[in-house]
Amino acid sequence: MSFVRRSVNVNNENDVPLDHGSRPGKAMHEIGKAEKRPRFTKSQATTTAAPRRAVLGDVTNRISIKKSSVSSMGSTNSSLSAAGALAKKKYLVNKRNINNVNVSSRSIRPLSATTPAVNTLSSLGFLEKPKPVVHVPLPTPKESHDIDSVDKHDPTMCWQYAEDITKYHLDTEKARKPSSSYMSRQSDINSKMRAILVDWLVDVHCKYGLQAQTLHIAVHLIDRHLERNLTVRRQRLQLVGVAALFIASKYEEIYPPEAEDFVKITDNAYTREEVFKMESELLASVGYRVTFPTGFQFMTRFLKASRTTDDRVEHFAHYIVDRSLQEYKLIKYMPSTIAASAVHIARTQMRDLPAWSSTLEYHSSYNERSLEVCIEDLKEMLWNAQNGVGKMSKLTAVRRKFSKERFMSVSSHPLVLDNSP
Repeated sequence: MSFVRRSVNVNNENDVPLDHGSRPGKAMHEIGKAEKRPRFTKSQATTTAAPRRAVLGDVTNRISIKKSSVSSMGSTNSSLSAAGALAKKKYLVNKRNINNVNVSSRSIRPLSATTPAVNTLSSLGFLEKPKPVVHVPLPTPKESHDIDSVDKHDPTMCWQYAEDITKYHLDTEKARKPSSSYMSRQSDINSKMRAILVDWLVDVHCKYGLQAQTLHIAVHLIDRHLERNLTVRRQRLQLVGVAALFIASKYEEIYPPEAEDFVKITDNAYTREEVFKMESELLASVGYRVTFPTGFQFMTRFLKASRTTDDRVEHFAHYIVDRSLQEYKLIKYMPSTIAASAVHIARTQMRDLPAWSSTLEYHSSYNERSLEVCIEDLKEMLWNAQNGVGKMSKLTAVRRKFSKERFMSVSSHPLVLDNSP
């Protein structure tokens, strides 16, 4: 038997065989048709080869084609032709049989004939109850609650981090809030003495023109110290208040009062050395932690979230927050809760309605319903202060402070305790 040897192109320079891949297959009806190819003898292949250069070798990259032929080609071609003709005949017969297939209509049944019927409520005579349509409110995009991008050109505002700072304060206020029952364990002082001390500190605070945050830090330091020292004598309570205001002013003020100023303000009841000693004791009792969130900080943030343009709202909310410092029973609330309730009451008082909004809820984490109890306690406090009722009726330092023209006399306004327009 003879075989046809497939030619392989050879690069004469590097002697590397270059196989151009297999030839594509042919259709079935083309099988058996022999392809006529030119025959080259050995002498013809030798004479047609390109001349070889002596120095560089064959750099022309010409490919010499060599094809060897074998005998009996005619017999091979005839056998392939016979096989191709037989395959073509079978292909045509199968195709004709497929086209003549007769599909009986009885063999195809509709789906409804084979599927059992399912009884529905309507087929049994009952009316189907319509499904309720639930309207899910779409979440408000964060961009609509943005209140800080307006300060992007003010490098002192840290507008990129303002929201994260508020969230951090909301988390840390829980751990640093003083106990709401420490006064019951005190041996020589009570809540009324504390209220008198805070009322006096408000007057001192106004006399020296200190920042609002300074007063709130001082009162917080007093509560933290009294919580950890249950044997403070009433004669030393004023010294605790002076030392607390001294620490807070050094922390918040640019030009804080000197120790001698606080000695004078107490009418020389304590010496300079006693003030310094109490300062050290107080710092040690609070673990040297002077920074903590206060109601004034939260109030400022929530007022910004309210987008109010009425200055009276700001002053009245400030009045409520400062007045709450005197009330020992309000220690049970978080500073942020008091601040949010103060903003709600202030907007109601000045008819800046609605008193609460989705932006306020977003930045304060409080909804209006969660503030109801605190709002009622603050309203009672304001009503007692305005009408001179209760144990704190004679403590008027905060009321006098906000009755001045600087604060638009908001403490003298008649109270509006409902939300009706």
